[in-house]
Amino acid sequence: MKMKSKMLWVALALLAGSIAAQAEETVEERQADRRGEVVGPAGQGIYTKPVWRKMGRGTYVGGYADFEYRNRQDGKQKFEVIRVVPFIYADIAPGIRFATEIEFEHGGATSAGGGDAKLEFAVLDYDLWGEMLGLRGGLVLIPLGKFNLIHDSPINDLNDRPIVSRFVLPSTFFEPGAGFFGTAYPAGSFKLDYQLYATQGFNGGTDGNGRIRSSDGLRGARSAVNGSGDNNENIAATGRLGVSPFLGTDLGFSFHTGTWDTKGQNALTVMALDWGFQWKFLEFLGEYGNAQIQRDSTTHASVPGRMDGYYGQLNAHFLEDVLRKGSVMTGVIRWDHADLDLLNQTSAQASNAMQRATLGLNWRPVEQTVFKIDYQVNYEDMAPTRVNNNAWVVGFATYF
Repeated sequence: MKMKSKMLWVALALLAGSIAAQAEETVEERQADRRGEVVGPAGQGIYTKPVWRKMGRGTYVGGYADFEYRNRQDGKQKFEVIRVVPFIYADIAPGIRFATEIEFEHGGATSAGGGDAKLEFAVLDYDLWGEMLGLRGGLVLIPLGKFNLIHDSPINDLNDRPIVSRFVLPSTFFEPGAGFFGTAYPAGSFKLDYQLYATQGFNGGTDGNGRIRSSDGLRGARSAVNGSGDNNENIAATGRLGVSPFLGTDLGFSFHTGTWDTKGQNALTVMALDWGFQWKFLEFLGEYGNAQIQRDSTTHASVPGRMDGYYGQLNAHFLEDVLRKGSVMTGVIRWDHADLDLLNQTSAQASNAMQRATLGLNWRPVEQTVFKIDYQVNYEDMAPTRVNNNAWVVGFATYF
C-alpha cells in the first residue's frame, strides 16, 4: 500500500512538473511573439506561426503550402503547386533565437516548370533590452510595407498577392543585413513596433536595362543573397514603424533607400503606407507604395523615373462555428492599381498601369487551413483599348 502511495505521489509530481514546464514554455513563446513583430488585422510575425512543433531541445519546425487551379478568360488553365515552405525556429539560449524559412516554389529548382528553391529568410536575434530592443542579423525580410511581412498564403484571404505588393513593394523581398527591432507600450494598449536595418540594397544592373522596368517594376532589381548580388559598394537603409493606438487598429510607415546603379550615384527610394482596421466582423486592409528612381544621362531608356500603386481590401467574416467548431467563412472584395511609369519616361510601352477587381469567398475549417475561390477582373493596361484576361482562381493553403 505504501509503495502504491509513493508511486502515486511520484506520478503526480511528474505531472505537475510537466504542466509547469508547458506553462513556462507558453509564457516564453508568448513573450517572443510580442517582440517587434507585426500583429493586428491580418498580421503575424516571424515568431507567431500557429503550428510550431517542438522537436528536441528548444527546436521547433513547421511550414506552409499552397496549391492552385487557375482558369483565364483567354482559355489558359492549369493546376499548380505554388510553394511548399518548411520553417525552423530554435531557442538557443535565453534571449537568443534563430529562425529560417526555405521556399520550394513551382516544384523546386529542378522542376521543368521553372521552379526555384531558396532561403526566404534566416535570422539570428539577440535580446538587448527585453522586448524593447533586439539585435537581428542575417537574411532579413525587408519591412517595406506590411504585406511582405505577412505574405504567407494561409494568412491571406485571396489567392493572388496585391499588384503593388508584387511590383512596387516586390514581395517576397529579402536582403542580407543587420539592425534593430522591438516593441514599446507608451501608454496602456498603445503599441509601437519598429524595425530598422542596414542591407545590401537593390541591384539595377550596369545601366538598369532588364532589371528596373515599366513591365514588372522592381521585381528584377531584388539583389541576390550573396556578395556578388550587389552591383555597387553602397549600403541601403530600410525600416518600418507600426502604430497601434488600440486593439484592432494598425498603421505602418516604411521606407527603403539606397543606390541602384553600378557607380552608386543614382538613388532609389521607396516609401510605403499600410493600414488595417477591424470592427466586429469587418476588416479593412490596404497598402500604398511609391518608388522614386533617380536617372542620369547614362540611364537606359527602359528605366522609369517613378512608379506607385495601392490596394484596398474589405473582408467580412460570417458563419463562425456553423459548419465546424472553429470554422469561419469570409467574403472578400479588393481593388488593385499600379502604374509602373508615372512620368511616361520609358520607350518600352506607352501605357504601364494595371488594375484588378477581385471578389473572393473562402472557408477556414480551422484558422490555419483555408479553401479559397476568387474571380478576377484584370485590366492589364490603361490604353484606349484595354486588354483584360479575367480569371477564376481556386486555391488550397495550410500551415503544417
